Amino acid sequence: MKFRRLFLLVIFIAVASGIGPERAQSASPPPDLKAKAGYRPNVLFLAIDDLNDWIGAAGGHPQARTPNLDRLISQSVFFRNAHTAAPVCSASRHALLSGLRPSSTGWYSNSSKTREEYTGILGSTVPMPTHFKRNGYKTMAAGKIYHKGTSDIEGYDYWDEARPKYKWPSWLAERGHGYQGESGGHFHPFPRDGGAIYQKYQEGVSGQSLCWGALEEVDMPPEGMPDEQVADWAVQRLRQEHDKPFFLAVGFVRPHVPYTAPKKFFDIYPLDDIVMPDVPSDEMDDIPLLGKGMAYGTIEGGDHRNVLDVGPDYWREMVRAYLACVTFVDEQAGKVLRALADSPYADNTIVVFWSDHGQHLGEKRHWRKQALWEESTRVPLAIRLPKSVNGGDASDQPASLLDIYPTLLELIDLPHVNGLEGTSLLPQLQHPAARRSEPAITTWYYNNHSVRDLNFRYIRYRDGAEELYDHRSDPGEHHSLAADPKYAQVKKRLAAYLPKENAVPSSIKNGGLDSFGRKVERLRTEGMPDWLGRDPAQDTVR
Repeated sequence: MKFRRLFLLVIFIAVASGIGPERAQSASPPPDLKAKAGYRPNVLFLAIDDLNDWIGAAGGHPQARTPNLDRLISQSVFFRNAHTAAPVCSASRHALLSGLRPSSTGWYSNSSKTREEYTGILGSTVPMPTHFKRNGYKTMAAGKIYHKGTSDIEGYDYWDEARPKYKWPSWLAERGHGYQGESGGHFHPFPRDGGAIYQKYQEGVSGQSLCWGALEEVDMPPEGMPDEQVADWAVQRLRQEHDKPFFLAVGFVRPHVPYTAPKKFFDIYPLDDIVMPDVPSDEMDDIPLLGKGMAYGTIEGGDHRNVLDVGPDYWREMVRAYLACVTFVDEQAGKVLRALADSPYADNTIVVFWSDHGQHLGEKRHWRKQALWEESTRVPLAIRLPKSVNGGDASDQPASLLDIYPTLLELIDLPHVNGLEGTSLLPQLQHPAARRSEPAITTWYYNNHSVRDLNFRYIRYRDGAEELYDHRSDPGEHHSLAADPKYAQVKKRLAAYLPKENAVPSSIKNGGLDSFGRKVERLRTEGMPDWLGRDPAQDTVR
């Protein structure tokens, strides 16, 4: 079996590198590779928003039902220790698709950029879809690839074909209590009444996205949920004949909040049977002030406090709703994957499955992404090679979403791109047990970083405060070891990988505070809520 895999891998690398019979007569392309695709494989770029490790194959929640993603992972090399470059949608996606770190570009959050600002950020670096397009690929996209859909920069040279964003009927759009307007439209539908958290706090409260709803047919667009529409569009493209190799990007929105999905997916998970996250009562006591600021969330009074105040079952309802949304989006991904399997492109397409960041469901008293702990930074990442070479193997080495771009360049032998800051995962695709020295770096707001290697997570905030977790004994990151002198060398080793340059956003130049800094300053001056743990009076804001 090992020799057969090695033989298939040699064939694949030869094909992906454009090595024809005149260059390597023993490495001819597989007989079922379509001649019209030449010697370059297609790419199916499958993105799922806000998906943590609550997938059956990832083991993050024992009740998660994701048969389609599990099947894909069984055919792929699965990177079990993969992490985002930034734990928020826009910054993560632009880092992945440009190959540039947030600390290099200054793109730290969901802020918008003009075309002039965007080209200045990129410099000589070419975004991934553009690079594929300029090198002979037909580029197509549907759904949420960038933060606002298929593009955040109007008219940019990404796609040969992009599915227009769905225009919501006014009677459904009016329910968008937490996401009104053009930028949030693809997150609908919200519950008919806004959800329990909206009903309790609708007067002067923002952030009502922490709601759930089991939708009846009358609560959804007649064309289906947005993710259903995106899946149908992608299936149609896979049934078409293409005269060039294609790069097909398919972006699903769920399980992004609000946690709404057709009722049948909620019925899979009886409320009383839901397994809840493990959240020790003292979990926040050793978290520095800036970490508590990240946990605080969006809603006035704090996300966790608001969830608790809705009612005794609301936490359990939210966990159930997230699971329902995960199973719903798994079904949509399955439609696309089955269409690929039934198409002429089944054996000459690389599938890259990823999420932009994780999602907390009450761990660390937190209900968003937007933090530097495992639940926020860890993402599912699987790469299925043509013929499923090494399918079913997994790597525990650290990996970053920044690594996807250089990996595809190597696999397909596309021209070099200036400035990429990731490291190719080709060694792990060839030999999943191969060691890797580079850790994964995650950045949230200016100069707050997490360094994740095989065994440890090290966090340093911009005021110098630290956290350290040993995943061999504490996979839930419940007890920080940062103050233990026995781990001084571990901290020193990991700190060496922190970004040396941190682009300063305009909001904090000349001594100002960004929105995160203002939140932390408010906690420091007004006092620490009891649900965030002890008051770290020794901490300061810088």
